[in-house]
Amino acid sequence: MVRRLRLPTQPVLVYQGKASNEIRKALIRMNRKKLKLGVFIPPRITEVEPGAVHHAGIGRIPRATQRDLMSLLDSLDGVEVHKDLNFRQSFIHDGKIYTDGFCLNNLAIYVWYCEVDRNVGSYDLEVLKTLARDIRVVVDPFNFEVGLDKYLAHLRLSKAGVSVAETVLFDHNNIQRVKGVLEKWGRAILKPRRGKFGKGVMLIESYPMLRDMVDYISSTTGLNPDKAYMLERYYDNTIDDWVGTTIINGELVYGYRKRTSKWVPLGGGAMKVYDANEVGGEVEQCDVTPEQEREALTAYRALGCEIVGFDFITHKGKPIIVDENTFPGYYEDIFRQLNKNPADEFFKLITCELNRTGQAIA
Repeated sequence: MVRRLRLPTQPVLVYQGKASNEIRKALIRMNRKKLKLGVFIPPRITEVEPGAVHHAGIGRIPRATQRDLMSLLDSLDGVEVHKDLNFRQSFIHDGKIYTDGFCLNNLAIYVWYCEVDRNVGSYDLEVLKTLARDIRVVVDPFNFEVGLDKYLAHLRLSKAGVSVAETVLFDHNNIQRVKGVLEKWGRAILKPRRGKFGKGVMLIESYPMLRDMVDYISSTTGLNPDKAYMLERYYDNTIDDWVGTTIINGELVYGYRKRTSKWVPLGGGAMKVYDANEVGGEVEQCDVTPEQEREALTAYRALGCEIVGFDFITHKGKPIIVDENTFPGYYEDIFRQLNKNPADEFFKLITCELNRTGQAIA
């Protein structure tokens, strides 16, 4: 019995030689479904440009950096980029996030970096956490929220073996329980759990001082403003040894120090960083010791925020983390000084996340 071969109805193209690999790659790219990337990284507005889309008060990076980053995203092969998807102007319908008629849940990855309402249960955080239950969201909102809370952030770092300031959390009704700890420490720092720029940070030098301070707050507000009070052990240190760090995508980008203009007395010879206008700045680039870098990167992995910073003091020759910053110091002059492009740092973070999907990105 003779079998007849069925000839293909479509012509078969055979590619040989070096060019064949490039042609095959091109065909794969044509047939590959593009990854959908959503982005909301608004620029920091100093002056409104005519016709420009702007979101006053929430941008964190300069306009020039934001433009460079958007241009880099446009160059991505195999990625469908959806820009300016503002989660703050969205609504949630049965777990689906909609903004301007676009469903964010249909994305593969959503990347955001802007100011948010940091209060517990805020709509901004609820939107991001709801979305993160379906797709990859960068910065991770669950870890970001932990980073906002000084107590929870300190606790997570401590559990990971990071050298972090010793802390106590207590209710005003049980303040007497803290007396022994405070007497052992000698001095402590009373901190708002979700504080920033040094506001509300107070030096406590005795138990009676703590008791009277807490009684005053409780009697005038009628509650615990932070649900509980947080005490942090005070360690003798000097401002010359204070170091801030900025980490993006697992890389310690730089270290910096605050100039003396950003330091104010706490009393008893102690000092704190304080920024009444919440504008930042007044810094100088500085070296980060290998031990500080190890601690910072261990803390980065423990906290799980893709963009984060940690503040160090040095006590008896040992680095100790005293603060976590979910919006770390961003200083254009330090980037220039180190010949680094901030847009490249953000771009590397985004491409790394895209490649984690298993689909290679050019």
